Amino acid sequence: MKKLKGILLAGLVVGILAGGAATVVSADSAKQATRIQAASLTLSDAKAIALQTAGSGKVVSVDLDGNKAGAVCYDVTVLDGFTEKEYKIDARTGSILKAKEEPIDDNEDMQLTQTNVQLTFEDAERILQQKYPQAKIYDEELDIKAGQLVYKLEALNGTQKIKMTIDANSGN
Repeated sequence: MKKLKGILLAGLVVGILAGGAATVVSADSAKQATRIQAASLTLSDAKAIALQTAGSGKVVSVDLDGNKAGAVCYDVTVLDGFTEKEYKIDARTGSILKAKEEPIDDNEDMQLTQTNVQLTFEDAERILQQKYPQAKIYDEELDIKAGQLVYKLEALNGTQKIKMTIDANSGN
């Protein structure tokens, strides 16, 4: 038993030293791969539908999700002035399944509405895909991390789950 723990610990250390950003597919990642295949719309399509529906604002997150019944949808958040607008969009048809508006009550979201970034979500996607050309991105978010604007992206690259954080101004 002690030897097995040592082997597992050594494997974990090697995995972390080897990059840590890519992990082996879990059951959750397998579900995500199925969702990616089932979606007819892209992340960009979902963002465009949400912005058109909102009328104005800034997309700050988009996530491909699903439910127990097998429906596949995008959850998109748009910040517009003092309002947070959330949309659930059918990933196969583009129809709005649910829309919700509420006042922004989060200081970080207020900061996001008032900031401008040099890079777009598409620029961040290109940076991830330069390193992982076959990756399928399923989650994007504009966020503030340690006072810095960043894009957080999640993708599947074959059997690996990729998580990448990119400076929203420099691309680092």
